[in-house]
Amino acid sequence: MKVWRFVGFDDSFRGSKAYIVGCVTAGTYVEGFLIDEIEVDGLDVTEKIVELINPSKFKIQLKCIFLDGITFAGFNIADIDEIYRRTGIPVVVVIRKMPNFEDIDRALRNLDRFEERLKLIEKAGEIHKIEGLFVQLVGCSLDDAKTFIRASRLKGKIPEALRIAHLVASALIHRESKRR
Repeated sequence: MKVWRFVGFDDSFRGSKAYIVGCVTAGTYVEGFLIDEIEVDGLDVTEKIVELINPSKFKIQLKCIFLDGITFAGFNIADIDEIYRRTGIPVVVVIRKMPNFEDIDRALRNLDRFEERLKLIEKAGEIHKIEGLFVQLVGCSLDDAKTFIRASRLKGKIPEALRIAHLVASALIHRESKRR
């Protein structure tokens, strides 16, 4: 059986300090990490993800990029189309529960470049339900996304790359791993 490689990105932040962590897995086996700082409520997460992936030794083998939602460090919103365009790797956004877009709209209005942020959220596209998760995707079909998710889970619903990225990111900020 062929083992696919994935990278899952999650973040953690407190105050003005924020990290994005990419965990690279072969199936469910952890192979490495990609880490950088991002701005809280900034607009740099798309660029940072691309800058982490493109020069990485892991890039050539990556089958899919998993994102834990599209908002990082508050409302630093990832442009999934741009990530796919610049890396050539399909992007699957994994969301645990359906976002409340009215609450998001209200919160975004308190930030600069409100319209730009709102367009990024709209641009991420339709939200689909797969096996108890909500997903957005670019660069692959819904069936491909299901296959990637199934091949990347150890136990539970969440891809292992996202679960481990969350643990590492929270440890960087809180000095210990936090569970969801």
